[in-house]
Amino acid sequence: MRSFLYRSLAATMLSLASVSTALGVGDDFSLNPLLGGSPWSFGVGSNSNSHFSWTPGELTVLINTSLPTARLDLPLGTTLGDTDSFLLSARFSFNVANAPGDQFAQFSFGLTNQAQTGGDRTGSLADFNSANTYHTVEFDYFPNVSPTFGGPTLSPAVFGGPAGSAFNNFASVFGSPANLGDNTVGITTLPENTALQAELAYDGATKILTLNMYEVGPGELLTLLNTELVPLELTAFGSAYDPFNPFSVDALSIMAYADGFTTPQVPSLTAEVRYDFINLTIVPEPSAIMLTVIGAVVVLVRTFHPRLVRGTHDPALSPSGRLPRQP
Repeated sequence: MRSFLYRSLAATMLSLASVSTALGVGDDFSLNPLLGGSPWSFGVGSNSNSHFSWTPGELTVLINTSLPTARLDLPLGTTLGDTDSFLLSARFSFNVANAPGDQFAQFSFGLTNQAQTGGDRTGSLADFNSANTYHTVEFDYFPNVSPTFGGPTLSPAVFGGPAGSAFNNFASVFGSPANLGDNTVGITTLPENTALQAELAYDGATKILTLNMYEVGPGELLTLLNTELVPLELTAFGSAYDPFNPFSVDALSIMAYADGFTTPQVPSLTAEVRYDFINLTIVPEPSAIMLTVIGAVVVLVRTFHPRLVRGTHDPALSPSGRLPRQP
C-alpha cells in the first residue's frame, strides 16, 4: 500500500507543478500527423510497411516486430537532460494478436533525440552489441508470458548517451517488480481494448522516473491501477546508467520497434495500439520540497473528492486532458 501511495503521490506532484508557466508539447491527433506539412516526421524508417494510420482523433500503430523499425517524432522545440523534470502522458488502448511465450517484445512511446537515437532496440544474432537507441526515455509493455520468466512485463526504460551498445548505458526495472504476473495484490496484466492512460513522472533532482497507469472511465474519470511497479532510480546501486553520459532528448516519439532476434514466420509481437493523445509537460524549478507539499494536499483532495481526478490534471489542457496540437 505504501508503494502504491508513493507512486500516486509522485505522479500527482509533477502533474500539479504544471499549474505554473510550464512548457507543454503534444498532440490530440485531431489532424493527420502523416500528411506532408505536419510537425511530425519519421525519425527512423518510414511508413512503407503501413505501421501507422490515422482517423480523426486517433493514431493507430500496427506492431510487427519482424518488420524494420519505424519511429514517428514530434520536435519539442527544446532539449531536456537528466537534471530536468517533466511529465510524459499518453492515452491509448491496445489488443495483442500474438505474443509467443518463448520471445520478448514491447510496444513503446517516449522521448528521443532526433539526431542520435537509432532504431536498433535489441541487437541481433549477427551483432549482439548493435543496439543504438541512445538518448531515450520510454514506456515499455511486453505482453509475452513465458513459462520460465513469467510476464507480462511493464517498465519505464532510460538509455543515456552512446557507449557502444545502448545497453551499456541503460536503466529499467527488472525481475519481479516489473513482472505483472507476479503481483499478489495489483493487476496481473494491462487490460486490452480498454482506454488507459500512462503517466511517466521524472524528477531531475532525484533522477527517479515513476510510471503510473490509469483506466479511463465514463466522463473520462481516471482510476489509478495498482501495478505494484516500483519507481526507477537511474543512479541506484548496480544501475548501468551513467550520469556522466546522460540522456539528452528533443522529441516526442511513438515507436514500432523491430526485434533483431525474431522471425517473419513467428514475430515476437504482433499488436495494434491506438493513441488518443500524447503530451509532455516540462516542470519548472524549484521542485522538490514545494512539489511534495502540493502533491500531499492533492492526494487528500482526491481521496475525498474522487471526481476531481480527470485528464492529466493540467489546467492548460482541454477538458478531455488532451493538449491540442500547437500551430
